[in-house]
Amino acid sequence: MQKKFTLYCFLFFTPLLLGYGTVEWLTRSIPSVYSINEKYLEKRADTIETLILGSSQVMNAVNAAWISNPTINLASGSQHHDTDFKLLKGMFPVLPSLKNVVIEVSYSHFEMPHNGKDFWKNSLNLHYYNINCFERNTYFKDHLLYLSHPSFFSKRIEEYYIDKKNIPNFNEYAFNFNDIYGQFAKKNYNKVEIDTIKRFKINTEPNPIIFQQNVSLFFEMLATVKAHQKNIIVCTTPMYTSYLKKRNPEILRRRDSIFEVIQKKYPDIKFLKLEEDTTNYQLKNYWNHSHLNPTGAKIFTKQLDSLLKNFK
Repeated sequence: MQKKFTLYCFLFFTPLLLGYGTVEWLTRSIPSVYSINEKYLEKRADTIETLILGSSQVMNAVNAAWISNPTINLASGSQHHDTDFKLLKGMFPVLPSLKNVVIEVSYSHFEMPHNGKDFWKNSLNLHYYNINCFERNTYFKDHLLYLSHPSFFSKRIEEYYIDKKNIPNFNEYAFNFNDIYGQFAKKNYNKVEIDTIKRFKINTEPNPIIFQQNVSLFFEMLATVKAHQKNIIVCTTPMYTSYLKKRNPEILRRRDSIFEVIQKKYPDIKFLKLEEDTTNYQLKNYWNHSHLNPTGAKIFTKQLDSLLKNFK
């Protein structure tokens, strides 16, 4: 009886395990910012001098190939300061030549909830960077990528292997040159059509409580970087004019007040505040209202590189 039960279990679970093993392999085989950064770290970790942290806005805005010193961009979609801080601390022992840290502070960074210990990208950070962002001991399941976000990866598997669309074209610095056909490109950069888009992603809900919590962690992060004697650049990326007009003045005022505090507390911190730069950035440089495309990234990266050169 026991042998039959064991056999039934084997026959039942083996196809399931093989099926999951297949989708996990397919997931890991799709090129991603994480997998490309992993390879770059394996080759260049000893020489990297600049670390860039932030959300998808910075991920899209910086091509490290255009920066004079060896640089890695660990920015990622929906990534907030708590995850930035964990990555930063995990990278200190990995990057012995690190000199500069670039940190994004978007318009509403301080008034949006942090990622938290259950952020689905924690599995990606664990698998590719060997950094534990779970705030606890890790388990076998934490290393499985597909299970971290099945709906997202199912869609990516379908797009990549079946539909063969949204195929990335990464350089060795994890910058995707194929990420140019965004919302604005689909409208052929028609200003009239784009300016009449009524709905796009922007946070307009003030949250003073979250603001206090987020600012506290942010200054803890700055203090940690300064304790390691690294240079800091605080940056904002360009936003399209429609986005600028929709910003909540209360959120904006509080964010800008923190910039003033930073300048007083850390006079040596440099700022690259380009959120309202409508001179260097034109409609054709945007992916959508809040993200640059590769042509915009070339401008932003050169501006960042120029500022980095000011550090002695």
